Amino acid sequence: EDVEKSMPPKEETIIEVELSLSQKQYYRALYEKNVKFLHKNKSKALDGPSLNNLAMQLRKCCNHVCLLNGIEEELRKQHCDMSDTDFLVKGSGKLVLLDKLLPRLKAEGHRVLIFSQFKIMLDILEDYLDGRGMSFGR
Repeated sequence: EDVEKSMPPKEETIIEVELSLSQKQYYRALYEKNVKFLHKNKSKALDGPSLNNLAMQLRKCCNHVCLLNGIEEELRKQHCDMSDTDFLVKGSGKLVLLDKLLPRLKAEGHRVLIFSQFKIMLDILEDYLDGRGMSFGR
């Protein structure tokens, strides 16, 4: 009785996105438990990604490489000439796609709803949207 029946059916589009180069490197290192690569330039093992919950670390890496503990500082040293927003985009294949898609959708008058299971990924998205001058609500 109280259900809206005039709504159009849900339209879902699934787009497969390739990992960025840094995501591929860290994903492989995590998967192979390559401690030497993961903890290079680290004074303590705690400064690098943990290998305790491997599935969670791999999920984080697939979202954005900076979600892994201690990686952002190391990558920023390598890409110090880049703007903060471009640095964020380069660290995630998903953000590369979003960076191409959002301006087009905005120009066509669309609104976009983005979900994430990681609150910290929403923080990265917030920084990205601020950097690109796009309005958002959380």
